[in-house]
Amino acid sequence: MLPIIDRIPTSPDDRYALSDGNSIPCIGYGTWRVKDREDGARVCEEAVRAGYRHFDTAYLYGSEGSVGEAVRTSGIARSEFFVTTKVWKDDLSAEGARRELGVSLERLGLDYVDLLLIHWPRRSAEDADWKRAITETWNAFQDFKAEGLVKSIGVANFLPHHFATLEGETPVVNQIEVHPGYLQEEVIRYCRERGILVEAWAPLGQSRLMTNDVVRAIAEKHGVTPARVCLRFSLELGLLPIAKSADPERMRANRDVFNFALDDEDRAALFGLPEKTGWSGEHPDDAIPMPDPSKL
Repeated sequence: MLPIIDRIPTSPDDRYALSDGNSIPCIGYGTWRVKDREDGARVCEEAVRAGYRHFDTAYLYGSEGSVGEAVRTSGIARSEFFVTTKVWKDDLSAEGARRELGVSLERLGLDYVDLLLIHWPRRSAEDADWKRAITETWNAFQDFKAEGLVKSIGVANFLPHHFATLEGETPVVNQIEVHPGYLQEEVIRYCRERGILVEAWAPLGQSRLMTNDVVRAIAEKHGVTPARVCLRFSLELGLLPIAKSADPERMRANRDVFNFALDDEDRAALFGLPEKTGWSGEHPDDAIPMPDPSKL
Protein backbone atom coordinates (compact mmCIF):
# COMPACT_ATOMS: atom_id res chain seq x y z
CA MET A 1 0.00 0.00 0.00
CA LEU A 2 1.35 3.42 -0.93
CA PRO A 3 2.26 5.58 2.07
CA ILE A 4 0.51 8.85 2.83
CA ILE A 5 2.77 11.83 2.14
CA ASP A 6 4.20 13.87 5.02
CA ARG A 7 2.72 17.21 3.98
CA ILE A 8 -0.79 17.13 2.58
CA PRO A 9 -2.08 20.36 1.01
CA THR A 10 -4.30 22.27 3.44
CA SER A 11 -6.05 24.56 0.95
CA PRO A 12 -7.18 24.36 -2.70
CA ASP A 13 -4.82 27.27 -3.32
CA ASP A 14 -1.77 25.31 -2.11
CA ARG A 15 0.78 24.42 -4.76
CA TYR A 16 3.08 21.49 -5.39
CA ALA A 17 6.71 22.30 -6.16
CA LEU A 18 7.89 20.96 -9.51
CA SER A 19 11.41 19.65 -10.03
CA ASP A 20 12.28 22.48 -12.45
CA GLY A 21 11.64 25.19 -9.84
CA ASN A 22 8.11 26.07 -10.95
CA SER A 23 4.97 25.26 -8.96
CA ILE A 24 1.46 24.07 -9.76
CA PRO A 25 -1.93 24.43 -7.98
CA CYS A 26 -2.77 21.21 -6.12
CA ILE A 27 -6.16 20.67 -7.82
CA GLY A 28 -6.79 21.05 -11.52
CA TYR A 29 -9.97 21.61 -13.52
CA GLY A 30 -10.31 19.13 -16.38
CA THR A 31 -11.88 20.17 -19.68
CA TRP A 32 -12.33 16.89 -21.54
CA ARG A 33 -15.78 17.09 -23.21
CA VAL A 34 -15.91 20.87 -22.62
CA LYS A 35 -16.11 22.07 -26.20
CA ASP A 36 -15.23 25.36 -27.88
CA ARG A 37 -18.72 26.78 -28.07
CA GLU A 38 -20.72 29.26 -26.03
CA ASP A 39 -21.66 26.84 -23.26
CA GLY A 40 -18.05 25.62 -23.04
CA ALA A 41 -16.80 29.14 -22.44
CA ARG A 42 -19.47 29.65 -19.78
CA VAL A 43 -18.44 26.43 -18.02
CA CYS A 44 -14.79 27.52 -17.88
CA GLU A 45 -15.77 31.00 -16.71
CA GLU A 46 -17.85 29.40 -13.95
CA ALA A 47 -14.82 27.33 -12.96
CA VAL A 48 -12.81 30.55 -12.60
CA ARG A 49 -15.56 31.97 -10.37
CA ALA A 50 -15.46 28.75 -8.33
CA GLY A 51 -11.78 29.43 -7.63
CA TYR A 52 -9.98 27.23 -10.14
CA ARG A 53 -6.74 28.63 -11.48
CA HIS A 54 -5.32 25.39 -12.87
CA PHE A 55 -6.89 24.35 -16.19
CA ASP A 56 -6.09 21.10 -17.96
CA THR A 57 -6.82 21.00 -21.68
CA ALA A 58 -5.34 19.36 -24.79
CA TYR A 59 -5.10 19.72 -28.55
CA LEU A 60 -7.42 16.68 -28.73
CA TYR A 61 -10.13 18.02 -26.43
CA GLY A 62 -11.44 20.91 -28.49
CA SER A 63 -11.63 23.03 -25.33
CA GLU A 64 -8.57 25.26 -25.67
CA GLY A 65 -10.56 28.19 -26.99
CA SER A 66 -12.98 28.02 -24.06
CA VAL A 67 -10.13 27.85 -21.56
CA GLY A 68 -8.29 30.73 -23.18
CA GLU A 69 -11.37 32.92 -23.27
CA ALA A 70 -12.07 32.27 -19.58
CA VAL A 71 -8.49 33.16 -18.66
CA ARG A 72 -8.31 36.28 -20.84
CA THR A 73 -11.68 37.73 -19.79
CA SER A 74 -11.40 36.91 -16.08
CA GLY A 75 -9.83 40.19 -15.05
CA ILE A 76 -7.23 38.11 -13.19
CA ALA A 77 -3.53 38.34 -14.04
CA ARG A 78 -2.30 35.65 -16.45
CA SER A 79 0.42 34.77 -13.94
CA GLU A 80 -2.27 33.59 -11.50
CA PHE A 81 -3.34 30.84 -13.90
CA PHE A 82 -1.68 27.54 -14.67
CA VAL A 83 -2.66 26.20 -18.11
CA THR A 84 -1.73 22.73 -19.34
CA THR A 85 -2.15 21.45 -22.87
CA LYS A 86 -0.96 18.30 -24.64
CA VAL A 87 0.41 17.03 -27.94
CA TRP A 88 -1.62 14.10 -29.28
CA LYS A 89 -0.11 10.73 -30.20
CA ASP A 90 -0.70 11.13 -33.94
CA ASP A 91 1.74 14.06 -34.09
CA LEU A 92 4.68 12.62 -32.14
CA SER A 93 7.56 14.23 -34.03
CA ALA A 94 9.45 17.50 -33.81
CA GLU A 95 7.47 18.97 -36.70
CA GLY A 96 4.13 17.63 -35.49
CA ALA A 97 4.66 18.82 -31.94
CA ARG A 98 5.59 22.33 -33.08
CA ARG A 99 2.56 22.48 -35.34
CA GLU A 100 0.19 21.33 -32.57
CA LEU A 101 1.68 23.72 -30.03
CA GLY A 102 1.30 26.60 -32.46
CA VAL A 103 -2.36 25.74 -33.02
CA SER A 104 -2.92 25.33 -29.27
CA LEU A 105 -1.43 28.74 -28.47
CA GLU A 106 -3.55 30.33 -31.20
CA ARG A 107 -6.71 28.68 -29.87
CA LEU A 108 -5.87 29.68 -26.31
CA GLY A 109 -4.95 33.21 -27.32
CA LEU A 110 -1.95 32.99 -24.98
CA ASP A 111 1.76 33.61 -25.45
CA TYR A 112 2.79 30.51 -23.52
CA VAL A 113 1.45 27.50 -21.67
CA ASP A 114 2.58 26.62 -18.18
CA LEU A 115 2.86 22.89 -18.89
CA LEU A 116 3.07 20.91 -22.13
CA LEU A 117 2.59 17.14 -22.04
CA ILE A 118 3.09 14.27 -24.45
CA HIS A 119 -0.51 13.03 -24.31
CA TRP A 120 -0.03 9.34 -25.16
CA PRO A 121 3.21 7.37 -25.62
CA ARG A 122 2.46 5.45 -28.80
CA ARG A 123 0.10 5.57 -31.74
CA SER A 124 -1.04 1.96 -31.44
CA ALA A 125 0.01 -1.47 -30.20
CA GLU A 126 1.55 -2.04 -33.65
CA ASP A 127 3.56 1.19 -33.60
CA ALA A 128 7.14 -0.07 -34.01
CA ASP A 129 8.55 3.46 -34.25
CA TRP A 130 7.22 4.79 -30.93
CA LYS A 131 10.61 5.05 -29.21
CA ARG A 132 12.10 7.26 -31.90
CA ALA A 133 8.93 9.35 -32.05
CA ILE A 134 8.93 10.00 -28.29
CA THR A 135 12.64 10.85 -28.25
CA GLU A 136 12.25 13.33 -31.12
CA THR A 137 9.17 14.90 -29.58
CA TRP A 138 10.77 15.24 -26.14
CA ASN A 139 13.82 16.95 -27.64
CA ALA A 140 11.45 19.38 -29.36
CA PHE A 141 9.69 20.04 -26.04
CA GLN A 142 13.00 21.12 -24.55
CA ASP A 143 13.45 23.52 -27.47
CA PHE A 144 9.97 24.97 -26.85
CA LYS A 145 10.90 25.56 -23.22
CA ALA A 146 14.14 27.30 -24.19
CA GLU A 147 12.13 29.51 -26.57
CA GLY A 148 9.73 30.55 -23.80
CA LEU A 149 6.68 28.93 -25.39
CA VAL A 150 6.22 26.64 -22.39
CA LYS A 151 7.29 26.96 -18.77
CA SER A 152 7.44 23.26 -17.86
CA ILE A 153 7.35 19.98 -19.78
CA GLY A 154 6.04 16.55 -18.89
CA VAL A 155 4.25 13.45 -20.07
CA ALA A 156 0.93 11.66 -19.68
CA ASN A 157 0.03 7.98 -19.58
CA PHE A 158 3.66 6.89 -19.36
CA LEU A 159 4.58 3.55 -17.79
CA PRO A 160 8.15 2.98 -16.55
CA HIS A 161 9.37 1.48 -19.85
CA HIS A 162 8.28 4.58 -21.78
CA PHE A 163 10.59 6.86 -19.78
CA ALA A 164 13.70 5.10 -21.12
CA THR A 165 13.18 6.87 -24.46
CA LEU A 166 13.56 10.37 -22.99
CA GLU A 167 16.83 12.29 -23.24
CA GLY A 168 17.86 15.42 -21.36
CA GLU A 169 15.42 16.92 -18.87
CA THR A 170 13.33 14.75 -16.58
CA PRO A 171 9.58 15.33 -16.97
CA VAL A 172 8.12 17.32 -14.09
CA VAL A 173 4.73 15.58 -14.37
CA ASN A 174 3.24 12.26 -15.43
CA GLN A 175 -0.54 12.48 -15.79
CA ILE A 176 -2.10 9.00 -15.53
CA GLU A 177 -5.42 7.40 -14.68
CA VAL A 178 -5.44 6.88 -10.90
CA HIS A 179 -8.33 6.33 -8.51
CA PRO A 180 -9.48 3.82 -5.91
CA GLY A 181 -9.72 0.54 -7.78
CA TYR A 182 -7.01 1.49 -10.29
CA LEU A 183 -3.95 2.66 -8.40
CA GLN A 184 -1.02 2.01 -10.75
CA GLU A 185 1.27 1.72 -7.72
CA GLU A 186 4.32 0.70 -9.76
CA VAL A 187 4.09 3.85 -11.88
CA ILE A 188 3.55 6.08 -8.84
CA ARG A 189 6.55 4.60 -7.03
CA TYR A 190 8.70 5.00 -10.14
CA CYS A 191 7.74 8.67 -10.44
CA ARG A 192 8.17 9.39 -6.73
CA GLU A 193 11.71 8.03 -6.82
CA ARG A 194 12.57 10.44 -9.63
CA GLY A 195 10.82 13.57 -8.37
CA ILE A 196 8.07 13.39 -10.98
CA LEU A 197 4.69 14.65 -9.77
CA VAL A 198 1.81 12.32 -10.62
CA GLU A 199 -1.41 13.95 -11.76
CA ALA A 200 -4.53 11.80 -11.52
CA TRP A 201 -6.97 11.93 -14.41
CA ALA A 202 -10.38 10.35 -13.85
CA PRO A 203 -9.87 10.52 -10.05
CA LEU A 204 -13.56 9.65 -9.65
CA GLY A 205 -13.29 6.56 -11.83
CA GLN A 206 -15.18 8.39 -14.60
CA SER A 207 -18.00 8.81 -12.04
CA ARG A 208 -18.38 5.04 -11.63
CA LEU A 209 -17.09 5.27 -8.06
CA MET A 210 -19.89 7.65 -7.12
CA THR A 211 -22.23 4.67 -6.72
CA ASN A 212 -19.66 2.25 -5.26
CA ASP A 213 -20.85 0.92 -1.89
CA VAL A 214 -17.41 1.25 -0.24
CA VAL A 215 -16.91 4.83 -1.39
CA ARG A 216 -20.47 5.80 -0.46
CA ALA A 217 -20.09 4.33 3.04
CA ILE A 218 -16.92 6.34 3.64
CA ALA A 219 -18.60 9.47 2.33
CA GLU A 220 -21.56 8.97 4.66
CA LYS A 221 -19.22 8.41 7.60
CA HIS A 222 -17.55 11.81 7.01
CA GLY A 223 -20.66 13.65 5.87
CA VAL A 224 -19.21 14.43 2.43
CA THR A 225 -19.87 13.42 -1.17
CA PRO A 226 -18.29 10.31 -2.75
CA ALA A 227 -16.43 12.66 -5.11
CA ARG A 228 -14.80 14.44 -2.19
CA VAL A 229 -13.67 11.08 -0.75
CA CYS A 230 -11.92 10.19 -4.01
CA LEU A 231 -10.30 13.62 -4.37
CA ARG A 232 -9.12 13.58 -0.76
CA PHE A 233 -7.67 10.11 -1.35
CA SER A 234 -5.61 11.48 -4.28
CA LEU A 235 -4.25 14.38 -2.24
CA GLU A 236 -3.30 12.18 0.72
CA LEU A 237 -1.21 10.08 -1.69
CA GLY A 238 0.58 13.20 -2.92
CA LEU A 239 -1.20 13.15 -6.27
CA LEU A 240 -2.70 16.10 -8.09
CA PRO A 241 -6.32 15.31 -9.03
CA ILE A 242 -7.83 16.72 -12.20
CA ALA A 243 -11.47 17.26 -11.22
CA LYS A 244 -14.24 17.88 -13.73
CA SER A 245 -17.84 18.96 -13.44
CA ALA A 246 -19.99 21.37 -15.40
CA ASP A 247 -22.24 21.96 -12.39
CA PRO A 248 -21.23 25.09 -10.40
CA GLU A 249 -22.19 23.56 -7.05
CA ARG A 250 -20.13 20.45 -7.72
CA MET A 251 -17.23 22.56 -8.97
CA ARG A 252 -17.09 24.24 -5.59
CA ALA A 253 -17.62 21.02 -3.65
CA ASN A 254 -14.71 19.38 -5.48
CA ARG A 255 -12.38 22.06 -4.09
CA ASP A 256 -13.75 21.62 -0.57
CA VAL A 257 -11.73 18.58 0.51
CA PHE A 258 -9.60 20.09 3.25
CA ASN A 259 -11.91 19.98 6.28
CA PHE A 260 -11.80 16.21 6.78
CA ALA A 261 -9.25 13.40 6.58
CA LEU A 262 -9.43 9.72 5.77
CA ASP A 263 -8.40 7.33 8.52
CA ASP A 264 -6.52 4.03 8.25
CA GLU A 265 -9.75 2.07 7.98
CA ASP A 266 -10.97 4.27 5.11
CA ARG A 267 -7.71 3.98 3.22
CA ALA A 268 -7.54 0.21 3.69
CA ALA A 269 -11.06 -0.10 2.27
CA LEU A 270 -10.20 2.07 -0.74
CA PHE A 271 -6.94 0.22 -1.38
CA GLY A 272 -8.90 -3.01 -1.11
CA LEU A 273 -11.32 -2.33 -3.95
CA PRO A 274 -11.11 -4.96 -6.69
CA GLU A 275 -8.47 -4.20 -9.31
CA LYS A 276 -9.80 -2.23 -12.30
CA THR A 277 -12.87 -0.97 -10.45
CA GLY A 278 -13.88 2.11 -12.45
CA TRP A 279 -11.04 1.60 -14.95
CA SER A 280 -11.49 3.35 -18.29
CA GLY A 281 -10.19 0.33 -20.20
CA GLU A 282 -7.50 2.47 -21.82
CA HIS A 283 -3.91 1.16 -21.75
CA PRO A 284 -0.91 3.26 -22.83
CA ASP A 285 0.48 0.55 -25.12
CA ASP A 286 -2.79 0.09 -26.99
CA ALA A 287 -4.48 2.15 -29.66
CA ILE A 288 -6.79 4.93 -28.50
CA PRO A 289 -8.59 6.16 -31.63
CA MET A 290 -9.30 9.80 -32.31
CA PRO A 291 -12.91 10.28 -31.20
CA ASP A 292 -15.60 11.45 -33.56
CA PRO A 293 -16.32 15.06 -32.44
CA SER A 294 -19.97 14.72 -33.47
CA LYS A 295 -20.44 11.99 -30.86
CA LEU A 296 -18.93 13.91 -27.94
